[in-house]
Amino acid sequence: MAVSYLKNQNQNRADLFGSSSSSNQNSAYNREQQTALLYEQQNDLRMEELASKVSVLNRITIDIQNEVHGQHAILDQNSNSFSEFGTSFATTVKKLNVMVSQKLGKSMCWMVSAIIILFFIVYFILTRTNST
Repeated sequence: MAVSYLKNQNQNRADLFGSSSSSNQNSAYNREQQTALLYEQQNDLRMEELASKVSVLNRITIDIQNEVHGQHAILDQNSNSFSEFGTSFATTVKKLNVMVSQKLGKSMCWMVSAIIILFFIVYFILTRTNST
């Protein structure tokens, strides 16, 4: 019984550690497997890092696209506002030209200009007096 126990123990050791000649082959094979496993783990880690960076870039591009669409809408609104202003300004200039072409209109323009100039003179006098 003790002999069979020792045989089993020796067999288990041989299975576990291998024989001395196959030990070198097994250790080289194990090192290759460990190196391959290490490379695979590093590749997986790099792939995860790359996937997270791609995800971040995707979110950034979507945010940029949304911002561009918003800015485009604002520019369209401004363009419409400026074109409406241009139309109103052109109409006002035409009416002013009609008024200036009449004799009464010329007198009115001189009077309005004089009032505006007088207003600025009074304004500057009052601001100088209040600041000292």
